[in-house]
Amino acid sequence: MDEESIVIGQSAYEGLTTVHPLGLAAVVVLGLCVLLLPRRWSVFPLLVMACLIPSAQRIVIAGLDFTFLRLMVLFGIARLFIRKEHLSFAWKPLDVVIILWVISAMLINIIQQGTFGAVVNRLGFGFDAFGMYFLFRCLIRNYEDIDRLIAGSIIISVPVAIFFILESRTGHNIFSVFGGVEAITPVREGRLRCQGAFSHAILAGCFWASMTPLFAAYWWKGDRQKLYAAVGISASVIIVLCCSSSTPVMAVIAAVAGGAMFLLRRRMRIVRWGVVLTLVGLHLVMQAPVWHLISRVSAVGGSTGWHRYFLINQAIVNFSDWWFIGCSGNTVISWGIFAGDVTNQYLLEGLRGGFLTLCLFITVIAIAFREIGKLWRFQSRHRYCLALSWAIGVSLFVHCTNFMGVAYFGQIHILWYLVMAMIGSMSIRIAPVSMPVMKHSSQAVQIRRYRNLQTFEGYNGLS
Repeated sequence: MDEESIVIGQSAYEGLTTVHPLGLAAVVVLGLCVLLLPRRWSVFPLLVMACLIPSAQRIVIAGLDFTFLRLMVLFGIARLFIRKEHLSFAWKPLDVVIILWVISAMLINIIQQGTFGAVVNRLGFGFDAFGMYFLFRCLIRNYEDIDRLIAGSIIISVPVAIFFILESRTGHNIFSVFGGVEAITPVREGRLRCQGAFSHAILAGCFWASMTPLFAAYWWKGDRQKLYAAVGISASVIIVLCCSSSTPVMAVIAAVAGGAMFLLRRRMRIVRWGVVLTLVGLHLVMQAPVWHLISRVSAVGGSTGWHRYFLINQAIVNFSDWWFIGCSGNTVISWGIFAGDVTNQYLLEGLRGGFLTLCLFITVIAIAFREIGKLWRFQSRHRYCLALSWAIGVSLFVHCTNFMGVAYFGQIHILWYLVMAMIGSMSIRIAPVSMPVMKHSSQAVQIRRYRNLQTFEGYNGLS
């Protein structure tokens, strides 16, 4: 993030209780909604909080920052235990790897920093990761839950898009009354960089670009839902354009490319190896390293592609500085990185937690893609479930693309853990895919019955 966002959006409110009457009313009302709504709608209030209340709204207790979104997570955890919805949880490999990644990121960074501030910071990270991921894992159980989530997100996208249009027309951000965002919208290269209630304009655009594949999948539900899908996609594109940032625009392009790959879904191994071999070939023939191509990407004027290339290059050149237990911000600055501005989530994982944490983070992504591959194959005979399965994978791909241009902070974390939880929950129902070939007809009949239970209309519980 840049200096401006550090001062205005984040650090200025750390350790400081900031409560606006409207924000307090929102957390009470939405918290009660989390407790009282049917399970398939219970995630909706958290998305409303993330999209409409800046993360500067918080209550500090004993030096621990509880943003309003974290308070919403506490409401969700209370719901799980009150309604005993956590009892249906079933472990999957993705859950284990996420736990290992989070623990590694917490412990190694605490050892590296050796300060109480690092302990507090990593506790906050751990609460967000475990709290959001496992809350969503328990609340999202089937395709019907995901369908309701998409419908709710489309509803939210309309007012958010309206607020972004107003901000782009007036140059004033009405969410500044809550703190954490500037009253006067920043301008770069003559373009207003609208951010709404989000911590940064780039993150606002990335948030809605990541939702676009899910909105697109709604098109395949039925004729009546095509209008809703069009509304959600249009609202997302409007928000991305109002942000005036290259990273969200590239995220939308990645979403379109990921959707187009559906036509080659049974040839993805060839596509992946083709991409790898192409990059290796370019690296061999280019005078600069292949990652120098990032410096040439600019969808919007004023992009800092060269900075992102330089960051990757310096991290590779100075690998010995961070591979063991990461390194401090001062070390990154000594590489020539202005203000230690690490606009790359992959590198941030390594700089905070060393090479081990980076490898675990990449493993999380790899396992998630593997589960998506099994899922869409399993649902190949059900049109809408197939579209949803592929869309979740495309959304994951968009996040991976975002990670090359920005390090996540603020509300967008909820969307990252939400997508991972969708994959973790839905992968529970694909166990028979990996089973050995059945030799007896009775077993084959059981599998067919099992498949029938997985359809969108007929299945409402965890296996």
